[in-house]
Amino acid sequence: MSLFIKFNKYWSLFVNRVYFLIFVPRKIKEFWFMYYNRFLFTLAGVKFGRKMKIATGFTLKKYQGAQLLIGDDFCFTSGSTINPISRNIKGCIFVNTNAKLTIGNDVGISSACIWCDESITIGNHVRIGGDCLILDTNCHSLDYMARRVIEVDRKQTKTKPVTIGDDVLIGARSIILKGVHIGDRTIIGAGSVVIQDIPEDCIAAGNPCKVIRRNNGVKSTTD
Repeated sequence: MSLFIKFNKYWSLFVNRVYFLIFVPRKIKEFWFMYYNRFLFTLAGVKFGRKMKIATGFTLKKYQGAQLLIGDDFCFTSGSTINPISRNIKGCIFVNTNAKLTIGNDVGISSACIWCDESITIGNHVRIGGDCLILDTNCHSLDYMARRVIEVDRKQTKTKPVTIGDDVLIGARSIILKGVHIGDRTIIGAGSVVIQDIPEDCIAAGNPCKVIRRNNGVKSTTD
């Protein structure tokens, strides 16, 4: 019996070491991308705060005259199954000509696609779940004839600002469409399609997203 216990102990130790060695390359990759992405954002003229962390491959498209402002402690996971829900889906931020995307302090995002054609504002302490879409544009004209000509299609495409308040939680694979305002401390259920304003302090979900009930929240014991 004692021999079996000894074997089990050394086997567990061996497995733990192998597990550690497997994840070493991943940690090196994350370290590299964290500083590479900061360099990339600086070259693109992005204004970002302290401790920004984007530790994997990421797509940033920022066009002439566009503004991208990011607060402190920003974290964006992108693929590499860091968030299992997102699997290996890479995140993307697209800020079109003369558009403005503002992201507050302590915001966490997992493999989301943010498409800003006019104005998107994300508050402080916001959490955006895996594979969400946030758009302030229809992306195309609703007129089928206009869509046949690229220049006309672009001119007739409608946009409207999006605002996401402080302490909002948006569940995985939700879609936030143009003109939406989500109030502070609200929770959006996974897979929701938000096409209209959602008030503060509530839980909302569905397609289209509707308020399910009010949510007064739970204060931290440290408050």
